[in-house]
Amino acid sequence: MQDHAKTRLMYSAVFTAVIAGLSPAGSAAASVASRGHVAPWHASATLVGAPSDDQTVQIAVHLSVKDPASLQKLVARVSDPNSRTYGHYLTPGQFANRYAPDPADVAAVRKLLASAGMKDIEVGAQGMFVSATATVRQLRQTFNVGQNLYLYKGRTLRANDGEPALPAALAGKIVYVEGLDDTTSLRTTYHRSATRGEFTAPAAAPEPASATPDSLSASAVTPPPVAAGLPSPYCNTWFGQTTAVLSTPADTYGANIPWLVCGYTPQQIRAAYGLDQVRLDGKGITIAIVDAFASPTLKADANRYAANHGLPKLTGANFRQIIPTNAYNVPAAQVANAYGWWGEQSLDVAAVHGSAPGADIVYIGSTDNGTSLDIALFNALYNHEADIVTNSYGFNGEGVPAGYAATYDQALMAGAAQGITVLFSSGDDGDLSAPNGVATGSWPATSSYATGVGGTSLALTHADGSKSEYGWGTYRDYLAGALVNSAGSVTTTGLVTASALGYTFDAFAFYSGSGGGISLLEAQPTWQASVVPSALATTLNLASGQAIAEPTAQRVSPDVAMVGDPYTGYLYGETFTIAGNPISDSGCTPISATQEYCEDSIGGTSLSSPLMAGVIAILNQKRLQSGKPLVGFANPLFYSHGTPSGSDLTGFKPVSAPTSPVAVLRGYATDLTRIRVVTLNSVPFLVDTAPYALIACGYTVCEGIDEVFNYTSNAADWASGTTTPPGYNDVTGLGVPVMTRLIKY
Repeated sequence: MQDHAKTRLMYSAVFTAVIAGLSPAGSAAASVASRGHVAPWHASATLVGAPSDDQTVQIAVHLSVKDPASLQKLVARVSDPNSRTYGHYLTPGQFANRYAPDPADVAAVRKLLASAGMKDIEVGAQGMFVSATATVRQLRQTFNVGQNLYLYKGRTLRANDGEPALPAALAGKIVYVEGLDDTTSLRTTYHRSATRGEFTAPAAAPEPASATPDSLSASAVTPPPVAAGLPSPYCNTWFGQTTAVLSTPADTYGANIPWLVCGYTPQQIRAAYGLDQVRLDGKGITIAIVDAFASPTLKADANRYAANHGLPKLTGANFRQIIPTNAYNVPAAQVANAYGWWGEQSLDVAAVHGSAPGADIVYIGSTDNGTSLDIALFNALYNHEADIVTNSYGFNGEGVPAGYAATYDQALMAGAAQGITVLFSSGDDGDLSAPNGVATGSWPATSSYATGVGGTSLALTHADGSKSEYGWGTYRDYLAGALVNSAGSVTTTGLVTASALGYTFDAFAFYSGSGGGISLLEAQPTWQASVVPSALATTLNLASGQAIAEPTAQRVSPDVAMVGDPYTGYLYGETFTIAGNPISDSGCTPISATQEYCEDSIGGTSLSSPLMAGVIAILNQKRLQSGKPLVGFANPLFYSHGTPSGSDLTGFKPVSAPTSPVAVLRGYATDLTRIRVVTLNSVPFLVDTAPYALIACGYTVCEGIDEVFNYTSNAADWASGTTTPPGYNDVTGLGVPVMTRLIKY
């Protein structure tokens, strides 16, 4: 707990220093220490050595805005629907005139880096940062900071062992020096698949796909990964369309269990949330998608997808890309990482275009998922590249340096001042108590200037949008002795079981679920105060089961939610290298001798965020038609309609737990005896003789159980099996959008 408290206090000190426009250290000496640069994970890492002095890294020196206190107040005014200046946003030029750093300070930073011999020095949008390529030796010498290698959660990471020193003339003018450690490499995408495995590089480079960017030679483009499909032999177009009959009931889930959803189409998603009922499509609104790396087949894949699903073609008029030089040619050491991000990009474009077909899309990429990705995002915000920015990634917790968090808040405030809505996925690993020791939300979704988007399980049962919807929490177990017959029925001897805590119960393992929870960094914003239950905002729960009362209320995420469960997922399309195996290549259409276009179901809060971007685009279109300003920073508007108990009369429908256990089956085309039972927001740790009596257990055993059963982090409620009334919860926030009501905002 001590380290978490230090993190919170350090963030508060750094952010206060930024707001006050003062240095946290004196400025009389030739150089001063700059606080907030030591990552929290450093304290629990093991020193293993030192990096090579010649290792190169990208850095970015982030400057403070002028008069940060004024910016904070302006954001509060223009985002508050009850303010007289609501929606009076700044243009990029006005923002630069009022808040951009003094050109002399930008020049001083540039000179500092150049005099150290750093390369590729560039000034970012509005002069808000200066980036460069530096060696480890140059970092040591320029910032008087140590550089060591540490082992952390199985990874070797570089980190500074203390605070850097900066010239006294720049005291109070620099928020954070990014790149002194490898914290950003801990960032991950938030998509999950129910039917695909790990992607690998082809054994030999295939011929370039027809989608290769015209201006590049084949040698400058990394080939796509090998297809790795592992489909279920049975799946449903609608939830519950076909049901398997088990010879032996699967415990509380019964003997009649439907197969997983094959993947919803854009039309089904639009029906599920009422987007098809408002006769709007997001026209006139621009949505930016920010991701690491850049898929060379992104536009071609999006247009194959559009043709298959009745969507408008993406052209130069409604789609553009902002891509750094050499982004398509991925270094060998980064290829596996890039492949995951390529899939993320294809998902994001399919989700945005499918939910708001009339909106313009700009894809903004980077050369890696480190400093380059932050540069891409910050440039998009400071340059006002779009009305809405969706980001499907995060840190699986808040273990980032305090200065880094303050830098993000500053950039997000700049976006809010200009009327930009910024969305971040809330994460796919539940409450994170097991891996991190404490249940929290994840950065940047926990920022008080971002809208965090959580995930649901969507049981869509009819073309008219009829559905059930639950907070997403997936536990899985295999059926024992299973065999599927030709009629789809299943012979089984029951579930694989285990014994723990003196009980015999099903051996379900937690797979994934909507992230969310209390923030260790940010205090409760005023717009959450009357809506978020006090217990969620003031209780810090440890993996041991201990609950600690926070002295003040904290920010809680997510804010809103949409479908994220991969077992009730969304169809997307991507180019792959042909595997040559009919099972791996399932769902694919050859487009050349070596490559194929594949459609498959996918989920994660990486799906939830871009779908929400489409929803807000439609809301913005309606607002402009009605003479209202764009939504901008959405949370004050959304929460102004919320109550602690929730209300179906608002634009968001609260999400609650199912009234009885719900599950689906997932089969494997390679082995008909291998069948999973997959839960949909139903706790599997149940006593057989009392099906909804919850076993008293600690967080480590019941990881994610608050997300799945009762939407509360109160351990006493776990033991009693009490459920929280519908309303705000730390899994789905205010709930899921109801477009016919939301457009009235």
